[in-house]
Amino acid sequence: MFYEEKHNFASESGGLGIGNFQTVNNQFEEEKFHARQGHGFAAERANTLYDKLTGHDAKIVGDDNAKNGADRIVDGVYIQSKYCSTGAKCINECFENNGKGSFKYMNNGKPMQIEVPSDKYDDAIRAMEEKIRRGQVNGVSNPEEAKNIVRKGHFTYEQARNIAKAGTVESLIYDAVHGTIIATTVFGVTAMITFATSIWNGENFDDALKLATYSGLKVGGTAFITSVLVSQLSKAGLNSALVGSSEAIVAIMGPKASAIIINAFRLGSKPIYGAAAMKSAAKLLRGNAITAGVTFVVLSTFDVANIFRGRISGKQLFKNLTNTAATVGGGTGGWIAGAAAGSAILPGIGTFLGGLAGSMLGGAVAGKVTNKVVGNFIEDDADKMVKIIEEVFKDMASEYLLSQKEAEKSVDRLRDKLDGNTLKNMFASDDRKKFARNLLTPIIERETACRPVIPAPTKNQMLTSIKEVLEEIADVMESDSSLVNA
Repeated sequence: MFYEEKHNFASESGGLGIGNFQTVNNQFEEEKFHARQGHGFAAERANTLYDKLTGHDAKIVGDDNAKNGADRIVDGVYIQSKYCSTGAKCINECFENNGKGSFKYMNNGKPMQIEVPSDKYDDAIRAMEEKIRRGQVNGVSNPEEAKNIVRKGHFTYEQARNIAKAGTVESLIYDAVHGTIIATTVFGVTAMITFATSIWNGENFDDALKLATYSGLKVGGTAFITSVLVSQLSKAGLNSALVGSSEAIVAIMGPKASAIIINAFRLGSKPIYGAAAMKSAAKLLRGNAITAGVTFVVLSTFDVANIFRGRISGKQLFKNLTNTAATVGGGTGGWIAGAAAGSAILPGIGTFLGGLAGSMLGGAVAGKVTNKVVGNFIEDDADKMVKIIEEVFKDMASEYLLSQKEAEKSVDRLRDKLDGNTLKNMFASDDRKKFARNLLTPIIERETACRPVIPAPTKNQMLTSIKEVLEEIADVMESDSSLVNA
């Protein structure tokens, strides 16, 4: 598969940039999971994700921290999420004066829906009915209305708690769903960019489509794994371990630079400045650091595995890791710079397009420059293997008396069979020349088998030919002797 060895740094970096951008934004929002009531925020997002996947128009609105505002809106319905250990506590949280006062969450004079854990629903209904009987819900006197006010969440109390933790089944499923959504977007963008650039570079339609599919799957798969690992590591506490270093960096950057960076990433949110921007920028840097680090590890995993299996050399591993680090770093830096520039011109779509363009440019330049610089003093293992194959092919061409056309056809067939996996297996073999010969033999013999069968000349034909040749030689010698005597 020839496309395994073709690298489109721009499209792959752009796809990784989008994936990392979405992952970082998820981590930015989900840092609340680490708070004392983190399971409540986890419930909001898990229920919203479920609603979106089942065809509803759902969005989180509680991040604006508006007093007595809704946490989320589903199909135009304003919802306040309350995930407490009992149904009665869920309902008490909705009333002033520790449950003794009036209902707090109103929208246009009507009560918002109160979303509670699915396993606390019946208890919550009974508690709300009692509040209505006591006249604590303005404009509502019929206890039966409790069923219209209390909304049954899609998840239990324990499930919400587990989503906010690392290593639980619920947490992994939640992160996997998020990762799938991100991977789908990344696959589409990467595949389309790769397909377009491949066509522009002269590839035919089928090869361009293969390249696009391969790049999309590769980068989409990386984005999925990265998203899940980053989320799990953050929930396990890695995010908290980086608080000191991220805040120190932001202190050096100052409030203006922090505001530019954070507002470029917070699509659809109101711009923030000053201390709030610095605090948010520190959170963003932590997310970026973890995401970039995990992306590098994921992309390098196969190279590290290959060196332990003897399929690449230490020099090749160093070169691959250097290229990977440069591409990831360049793409991340390019996204931040591009998003900031695009946001200044046209907030929203300009932010996204600027980030994509910056990531593509930054990753492509960094990857190509590093590849060229490192390549000046480190020869690829693949190049070494190809040279051995060339030497063996020359010997076999003489042995099999290959014509030029036969040699060209053999090389074409070899090109179809020669991929990165084959070259790595060759590198790991004890006798690389023997490996090359075993690779070439069926190809060359298939070509020579196409030669037409030539019947052997008869004895009389051979004698006649010998007589004619000898007579011609004799005539030439007599002619030369006559010229000398003259």
